[in-house]
Amino acid sequence: MMISSGSSPKRMMNADTMTPVKVKDVLSCRERLGITQLSIPRGASGSVSRVCIRPGEKEGMLTPLPRTIMIFPPTASDGSASAADIRRLSPLSRRNISCAAFSEAAELPDDLGQFSEVQRIPVFTSCYDASLLKSRLMGLLREKGGRQIMLHGVLVRLLGLGILITGDSGIGKTACSLELVTQGSCWIADDAVILERKGEALYGRGHHRTRTLIAVRGRGILDVHELLGAEAIREETQVNVIIRFVREFGKEGSARGDEEESSIREIMGIPVLSRRLEAGDDPRQMSDQVMTALDELLLFAEHRQVINGCENRRAYPAGG
Repeated sequence: MMISSGSSPKRMMNADTMTPVKVKDVLSCRERLGITQLSIPRGASGSVSRVCIRPGEKEGMLTPLPRTIMIFPPTASDGSASAADIRRLSPLSRRNISCAAFSEAAELPDDLGQFSEVQRIPVFTSCYDASLLKSRLMGLLREKGGRQIMLHGVLVRLLGLGILITGDSGIGKTACSLELVTQGSCWIADDAVILERKGEALYGRGHHRTRTLIAVRGRGILDVHELLGAEAIREETQVNVIIRFVREFGKEGSARGDEEESSIREIMGIPVLSRRLEAGDDPRQMSDQVMTALDELLLFAEHRQVINGCENRRAYPAGG
């Protein structure tokens, strides 16, 4: 929660501040935001850094801080959106809104479209409720603002490269990563991995609440230092490769050959080498797959000339 230093006691109290992002970049993610209809007036070039839900009438009015996306929950009995909701705000409030969103609404009425054009404020309707829409907007601002995101996975450092291993719960990510540690990799994080863009590189570390813990199947939650020893642990690493384990390629709706093809995944504007692998029951076999995939990915990156912070492949022995 952010509290403004302004003098007004009715200054907005539930704003979440992010790095400013262009409104058009946020609204380009229509499916993620559940956008049903959208109005972006000509010449609209504002940015957003905050998200808030407009309080109900009983909670009192508020003055949002600049660069705010304000979400308007349904006020009419039929759930319809209306420009009257925005007009009821003070002129200062309207001036500080960079974008208006109407939750649980299917259509953008003519009066909202006209208001959008006259005031040069982008407006959209979303099928999501206000809380879910706010959460998704905040996630987009974090990603596009180049600050931080959190992913479920395991992060290790092997052969000088940061390897993020992802996949469904129980697929064997932790067991595979522990096997990699026995082969010389360093442990960074289990379960909750915080990714942060620093300049033109992507870095990863463990969440502050769980970075000293590791969940081992059949053994419970253990202290990572007691399990692996301090020499096998690092607090942070640059992330160069993403390995995603899937249970069966066919169930993901793609042919096996397509799934195995190396690719580039972009996270917060940073290209990262990516590969999907089919999970198995043997952690040693899965770790061998990672080692093989790593060598192939480096060849692929060398060909594409998109190695993200990696040194030349010749610095690493083939197969690990």
